Amino acid sequence: MMNTHPKKLLILRFLLNPIAFKTPNPNSFISSTTSSFLSSKSPSNNHPFSVVRFFSVTSEDKRPISDKNVGFQDMTLTHALVTRKRRIDLPQPLDVSPQMVSQVIDVVRSSNGDCGSKLDSMGITLSKRSVCEIFRVLSCDRVPGLKFFEWVRDNNPDIHRSADVCSLMIDNCGWLGDYDTMKDLLMQFKQEGICLTDNAFAFLPVLGSSKSHAMESISLVIQILNEVGGSIRSSGVFSMIHMLCVVDSFELAKFVMEVTEKKLNYYAIIAREKCRRGHSDEAYALLGEMRMAGCEPDSKIYNYILGSLCKNDKLSEAMNLLKEMKEAGVDPDPITFEVIIANSCRSGKMEFAKEILRRLLHMGHTPRLTTHAAFVKGYFDAGKYEEAYEYVRDIEVKKMPATNKMYGFLARIHQRKGNIDVACRILDEMMEKGLKPDYRNYKKIENVLRHTGGRHLAQELQNKFSKFRVE
Repeated sequence: MMNTHPKKLLILRFLLNPIAFKTPNPNSFISSTTSSFLSSKSPSNNHPFSVVRFFSVTSEDKRPISDKNVGFQDMTLTHALVTRKRRIDLPQPLDVSPQMVSQVIDVVRSSNGDCGSKLDSMGITLSKRSVCEIFRVLSCDRVPGLKFFEWVRDNNPDIHRSADVCSLMIDNCGWLGDYDTMKDLLMQFKQEGICLTDNAFAFLPVLGSSKSHAMESISLVIQILNEVGGSIRSSGVFSMIHMLCVVDSFELAKFVMEVTEKKLNYYAIIAREKCRRGHSDEAYALLGEMRMAGCEPDSKIYNYILGSLCKNDKLSEAMNLLKEMKEAGVDPDPITFEVIIANSCRSGKMEFAKEILRRLLHMGHTPRLTTHAAFVKGYFDAGKYEEAYEYVRDIEVKKMPATNKMYGFLARIHQRKGNIDVACRILDEMMEKGLKPDYRNYKKIENVLRHTGGRHLAQELQNKFSKFRVE
C-alpha cells in the first residue's frame, strides 16, 4: 500500500472531528430511524467519517441547573445562579479568526519551546474549537504541541480538562513518535479522571502505510495503554476500535481485539458501523464469530442488523432473524419491535406494523413514544388523517402515558402541513380534556393563527392555555 500524501492525512484528521457531537444513546443507530418523528429538525450528521464522542469529563458546575439535585433547592439553586453569574461576568472564549489561528501556529512553531510569554502578549482567549484546530495543524506539520498544551492548561483549565483537547495532545505525541511524553501525559490524565476519544489515534498509519506497519504501531500504543491502565486503557481501546471502524479498517479493529480482549461492546461497534454502511450480511456473520469467542450476542446487536435489513426493505429476512433471535434465547425488547414497526410504517405497510405491535403487547412490553409516533406519522404520510387521529384517540382511551405527547405531535405535523385549522382543533380538544400542550407547539400554532387572520381562534387558545398553572 502506498503512503498517503500529507494533505490527505490532514483531510482525514478534519473528518475525524468529534467536537460538535454529543454522547449518543447506545442504540443511536436504531433510535435515529424514529427520533425524527418527534423533532422538526433533529440534528444529525450522516457523513461516513463522522465520529461521536463517547467519553468526556464534565465539571459539576458546568451542568445545567435542571440536571442538579434540586432536593435542597435554596442552597443548590443559589450556588448555581451565583456560579452562572460569575461565568457571565468573565470574558467568554470565542472562536478567533483564521488569521489569528495562523498567528498562534506561527508563534508555537517558531518559539523553540518558549511560546507561553509570546501567546500571553497576544492577549487572546481561545475557545475549545480553536484550540483543537490549532492542534490538528501542529500535528500534521509535526510541530511539538506540549508547550502550547501547557499554556492552554494555565490559561483555561476547563478546556485543558476537555477529553478532546487531551486526546489531541496524545495524537500530537504520536505524530512525533514521542511515546515517552505520551505515557507521562496518559498517567497524568488517568489521575485526573480524563478519558480518551477517537482524536487520540488519528496518527496511527491506518491509510498511509502497510498493514504490518499499522499493526506494529497499534501494538505499541496498546502496550502503553496497558501499562497506564484504568480509564485511559478502557476508553483508549474502545476509541481506537471505533476510529478504525469509522475509516473502514474493520480488519485492524478486529486485530485490536485480538491483542486486547474480545468484548461484547467492541463487537457492537463493528456491527453498528457495518450496518450503517448497509453490510448486514457481514454484520450477521459477526454473530457466529462472537459465539466462538464466548460473547453471546445481545438484543442490541440483533437490533442493529434488523435495522439494516428493514432499511433496505428486507422485511422477510428481518422476520427470519427475529425468529432466530428468539430461538437463540435472546428476548426481543421494545426497540426490536420498533425497528420493524418504524420501517414498515415508513413503507406504508400499516397492517404489518399493527401485527408487530400486537406481538409487542402480547409479550407484555409497553410501546415506546417513538413507536406510537411511527404509526401516527405513517398514517399521516399516507394521507389517512382520520386513521392518525383515531390512533391517538385509542391511546387516550387506553390511558397510555403517551396521550399528551401524541396529541401534540399530531397537531404539530398538521401545522407543518399547513392544516392550521385542524391543528387548532386538536389543541382545543386537548385542553378541553385537561391535557396541557407543549408550550412551543402551542405558541407556533397560535402565532400562525394571528398572522393568517385567525386572531379570534388564537385568543381562544391563549385563554384556555392560560388556565394551566404550575403549582
